[in-house]
Amino acid sequence: MQADSPFFSLPSEVRDRIYDFYLTYDHSDFGDTLRPYLLYFDNAYSRALPALMRSCKRAYREMWPTVHDQAVMRVEMRGRVERRIGFAVHGTLRFDRLRKLWLLIPLEYPNWNRWLYFFGDVVRRTPDLRVLVIDWSPRRTKEIGWAGRVNVKKEEEFFQIIERLKELHTVTIHGDVSAKWIDRLKKTVARVVHYRSRWWREPGMDP
Repeated sequence: MQADSPFFSLPSEVRDRIYDFYLTYDHSDFGDTLRPYLLYFDNAYSRALPALMRSCKRAYREMWPTVHDQAVMRVEMRGRVERRIGFAVHGTLRFDRLRKLWLLIPLEYPNWNRWLYFFGDVVRRTPDLRVLVIDWSPRRTKEIGWAGRVNVKKEEEFFQIIERLKELHTVTIHGDVSAKWIDRLKKTVARVVHYRSRWWREPGMDP
């Protein structure tokens, strides 16, 4: 595509919608690993830039904010003990320039210890994050007994991690979470948006 392409005669709002649709993440966009610290922190993790972005300088400039400011972190459990953490990103994953992060947890049971501390380390590396999108429908746990007390403790640690994001102004939640979650987040973030429907569809789920 050239800079004088008819595409650029479209209103900028229309082009932005086209870019958003074009940059929608797919299952194939995720890498995953059993050693997330090594892959994502100790090395420069990158995926190919979108072809449209590489087509001309103007397209690159217009797509740059969306491409480089956003990423998706996904937590997976395979079997009982195999935790895999993956990121979907266009280009190079640089935590310090992220402004929007999706946290995707397609798990019914929290398995907090499998991912919570890594998420905390991600947050420490994203000081300018403005928007956090949480896609998760955890199973409700009674706040009694040992398991209930542990879950309450881990939930509070999760909220405390989010509180570290001093530039955060919006949290969007996709999934059936408790009203207590929403009330707790509203104490920390200026804007909390809740949708009961999920954002992400795992393979095998109904479209």
